[in-house]
Amino acid sequence: MKKSVRTIISAVLCSTLILSLAACGGEKKEETKGADAGAETTAAAESKAEEGTEAAAGTEAASGEKFKVLYVSRNQADTFAARLSGDFVKYWEANYQDQFEFDVQDAQADPDKENQLIEQGITAGYDGIIVQPNDSDAQTPYVKQAADAGVKVITTNAGIRDIEGASWIDADPYEQGRVIAELAVKQAPENAKVAIMSCNPGNLHTESRLQAYKDIFVAQRTDCEIVAEKICTQSDQATFMQTMEDWVQAYGKIDVVLTIGDDLAKACYEVVKDDPTFADTQYYAVDANPDALLRIKAGNQDATVMQDTQELAQKNLDAMYDLMTGKQEKVEETIETILITPENVDEYIEKYIEIGIITQEEYDAVK
Repeated sequence: MKKSVRTIISAVLCSTLILSLAACGGEKKEETKGADAGAETTAAAESKAEEGTEAAAGTEAASGEKFKVLYVSRNQADTFAARLSGDFVKYWEANYQDQFEFDVQDAQADPDKENQLIEQGITAGYDGIIVQPNDSDAQTPYVKQAADAGVKVITTNAGIRDIEGASWIDADPYEQGRVIAELAVKQAPENAKVAIMSCNPGNLHTESRLQAYKDIFVAQRTDCEIVAEKICTQSDQATFMQTMEDWVQAYGKIDVVLTIGDDLAKACYEVVKDDPTFADTQYYAVDANPDALLRIKAGNQDATVMQDTQELAQKNLDAMYDLMTGKQEKVEETIETILITPENVDEYIEKYIEIGIITQEEYDAVK
């Protein structure tokens, strides 16, 4: 068996998945913080590997091969999803190459393709499958099918709860929406014109954040006018930008843009960034993408919420190893919700610099 990770994300390579798979043979709450936390999590993983050696050896001896794990990413064109996949690979390379094989496949924002990847993973004999759902409802029967087949399954970002035999590790998406909505309640100008943009219908995260915006912001700021609301069925920058362009043409100045993700906020900002009419427009989102933190520092976004991709990767792979070696039977874990605003953005930019996803030059340019 090869020890290097096989990360297959292009549409062409995805079409050859069956052959690729056949060739393979088939939250305690901790915040991951920069290089120091990376060292700590590496040490923790090494400890876990040592503890599970006997159980792993017994299983491997029976099959003659290492464990095999498949990660199904919902959409590598999405900035957050791509960053999460990258952190999965990095953590596996640093901690688990000797314990299990690890493959990444891209569902390309297509729930049907994601279901096919799950089914093919079962057929190919993967011991574990980690699923990042496009549509929680659409993915549920296939996750259940994998669990019923004896595969160790974890759903993450968004975790699907209540599937017998399956585990989940996730943030609390309603809580993420809540902290953004409560901040917008305080900061939105009186009688503001507000637009709300979401995407990925059927996804637990997008729907939960959107519901929090309605329950809190819309309910409490009755002086504001919700001039537009859209759930984009296509999750790409062109669609988000076209939606904002349509809104600007229809409604003119928009004072507040509430979005469920940083890619959406970025698209809205890019459409009007050169129009002085929109100089004081407020933008709110979730994900803490590197460029979002830089926009907050530059005064071009008001807030985001961190989903720590390093923490998600660490917890998912540690949990998967525990499940495959029999140390745990089920894992249900929630990671921390962290609101990032101009008041604390420097702290998180510096952490991103430490781990190499923001450069010092990028930071200096927006100071």
